[in-house]
Amino acid sequence: MQSSILSTHFLSNFLSSYTKSAAQSMPPANQIPVPPQQQDPLAQLRDIHVPTEVNIWPLDWGWWVAIAVFLLALFCLYKTITAHIRHNKARKQALALLESISAQQSNWPVALNSILKRTAMSYYPTQQVAGLYGKQWQAFLTSALKSSDSKLESDLGLLVSNVYQATPTPSDFETCKGAVKNWLSKAKLPKNKGAYGGVNDGGPNDGSPHDKQAKEPHHA
Repeated sequence: MQSSILSTHFLSNFLSSYTKSAAQSMPPANQIPVPPQQQDPLAQLRDIHVPTEVNIWPLDWGWWVAIAVFLLALFCLYKTITAHIRHNKARKQALALLESISAQQSNWPVALNSILKRTAMSYYPTQQVAGLYGKQWQAFLTSALKSSDSKLESDLGLLVSNVYQATPTPSDFETCKGAVKNWLSKAKLPKNKGAYGGVNDGGPNDGSPHDKQAKEPHHA
C-alpha cells in the first residue's frame, strides 16, 4: 500500500514538472507562426510601379524610314502631276481658243493656222518654228505627230492651202478646224522648252487670232 502511494506521488511530481517545462518552452500566442494559407493576401502585393518616361521618339527607326519613303513618294507624285499640268497648259488653252473660231470669219484659215503656229512655238525653239510656212510648215506639223495618220496629214495640207487663197472655201472650215483639234490632241510636244506661259502670253505669240491676221497673211 505504501509503495502504491509512493508511485502515485512520483508520477504526480513528474507530470507537474513536465507541464511546467512544456509551458515555458512554448512561444506566446501572438508569436505563433500563421500557416501560409491563413496569411493576409494584401501583404503579398507589390508597391505601385511608376512607368518610365515616354521617349521623345516613340516609334522604331523602321517606321521613320517607312514614313520618309511615303513622303518622298508623295512629293514625287506631286512634282509629276504639276509638271504634267504645266506641260499641257498651252495645249489646253489652244483647244479652248479654237472654239472661238467660226466660219463667218473671212480669214478663218489664218486664225486656225495661227493657233497651230503659236502652240508649236510654246514647245519648240522659236527659231525652229517661226520661219516655217507652206510645205515646210506642213511637213513640220506631220513630223510632230505621235504616229502616222494619212487622214490628218491630208486635212492639215488642206488648211495650209486655204491660208494662201484670197477667198477660202467655206466647206473646208469644219475639216480644217477638226485637223487643228486633232493635231493639238495627237502631237508629241517636247518637254525640254520651259515655255509654259500659254498661247496668249507675251512675246511673239501674244494676241488673239484676230490680232495675228495682219501679221501672218502669207505665212503658215
